[in-house]
Amino acid sequence: MQVIAVDKKELLSDFRDWGVSNEYADFFVSKCVDDGKTISFRSFVFNDTIQMHDSIQLMAACAAFWCRAYREAETQLAQVEALSAIRSLYFAAGFASASPVVALIRSWWSNTYELHQLQAPNQSQSQTVGFRSAFLNNSFLHH
Repeated sequence: MQVIAVDKKELLSDFRDWGVSNEYADFFVSKCVDDGKTISFRSFVFNDTIQMHDSIQLMAACAAFWCRAYREAETQLAQVEALSAIRSLYFAAGFASASPVVALIRSWWSNTYELHQLQAPNQSQSQTVGFRSAFLNNSFLHH
């Protein structure tokens, strides 16, 4: 399995576009694997600080990362993975009242419509009706 990594220079530029302060950009990068050229998440990432608690800044940094991952994706699977993360952040930001992040993702979504062909984050390209994986049918998540 390949680790998802993005171009560091481009991500830092994206942080500015997403309104991420230098302090939060540095913090985000410190929580990642930084080989000097690319940035990737560690297998387990969490905010273990007391002072870095601005959820809007943290969500904006994550959204910038995943939108960069979508832009750099070389396969359809990589695009789907990134788009799924962006969707999750969109709804998490909405429920966390992080309206600036919601607005930025909505803007990004509109600007990239020609690529993903989805009018809204709650839509799917796959319209298979009635499909449920064996995992869901046999898991504790099944109601």
